Amino acid sequence: MLSKESLEILKTWVRKDNLTRGRDALLKEVGPSNIERAEDLSGWLLREGWISRKEKLQGGTWHWESLTWRDLETLKGLLGVASKSTRDESRTQLIQKAKAWLVEDESNFAPEQLAAFGSAIDRLEAEVGAKVEVLASRLMLLEALGSWFLSQRTGTRRDFALHAGEHTKSISAADWKWLEKSFDLEAMGVTHFIPVVWLAGSARLIWEKGAVDLSPVRCLSIPLADLLNVTSIGNFPKHWWLIENWASFERQSADSDPDALVAWLPGRPSGEWLKAIKHLLALAPAELRVSADVDPAGVDIACTVGQLWQAKGLEWGPYRMGVQELDGAQQIWNLNSYDVQLLERQLAQPDLPEALRGLCAAMMEKGRKAEQEGWL
Repeated sequence: MLSKESLEILKTWVRKDNLTRGRDALLKEVGPSNIERAEDLSGWLLREGWISRKEKLQGGTWHWESLTWRDLETLKGLLGVASKSTRDESRTQLIQKAKAWLVEDESNFAPEQLAAFGSAIDRLEAEVGAKVEVLASRLMLLEALGSWFLSQRTGTRRDFALHAGEHTKSISAADWKWLEKSFDLEAMGVTHFIPVVWLAGSARLIWEKGAVDLSPVRCLSIPLADLLNVTSIGNFPKHWWLIENWASFERQSADSDPDALVAWLPGRPSGEWLKAIKHLLALAPAELRVSADVDPAGVDIACTVGQLWQAKGLEWGPYRMGVQELDGAQQIWNLNSYDVQLLERQLAQPDLPEALRGLCAAMMEKGRKAEQEGWL
């Protein structure tokens, strides 16, 4: 009995669960081009007994001000629009499924990553006004990001979109903004551009068809794939220096040690980043100085890269990342429960370097941590 256009207007009107709706709000939802059709639809609903209307006499003519649905749940069912109870049930099932997924994979994530996923799920659960379709889409993105990270993949946002959906533009701008607020995407291996390693120093990288000198420039980014093709390194460095904080890396690259090959350590490095560094290390085996945040995550990151040096029997250890920096830091950041759990695991590791063991013990005793940017 209704045209396709009128049916779409009616579906729009009944999606909200308010039993009484004002005329102005209803007409605003359909837009100026559909006002006449909306007025006709209101009259039809009144005649068919689906609504009652409140009307007011103005200038000798009756005008309706609001309508009240007489059987909204039945009308929703006829139109195929989910009722509030159905939506609530769907939301509950989606959230429970996401929490179960996180519990199943929690041992594979570091504490701060686990906390980020848990917080994202909690925020979605709290957004009771969000559409079920939006909730389902974002929970799917969480699982896609988790599988991307656990498989140690690195790539551009288009690569991740293809991993999460059917094509490279399958993630909307709104969903990208939501992901950015919830996660450090760069640290999860999702970059704006092709993944690179930032280097500084005076070394010379040599390929079969050419070479790149680092000394003339302050710092330089080179794609991971290209670094895997380096055949030798000239002006051999006496040591490596990996710096986690970007601002600290920028400062140190301005006046870098000529004997060092300096690289920016991008948080928790991806498998591809570690693979590129491992290749360069094989060509330039030298001791490692690693500078990360004075916090449990920083210790974990230092140990991750340190394993590459340890596997080759090379010396490695923290640099400007110790109890002295913790005591002198102006920041007063208290440890959270995840920090404490990570510290307990680190202190239980028999092969933890003594310098880092002392730092972990000091953080546990003082109950605080600090960010490298404050002193380096």
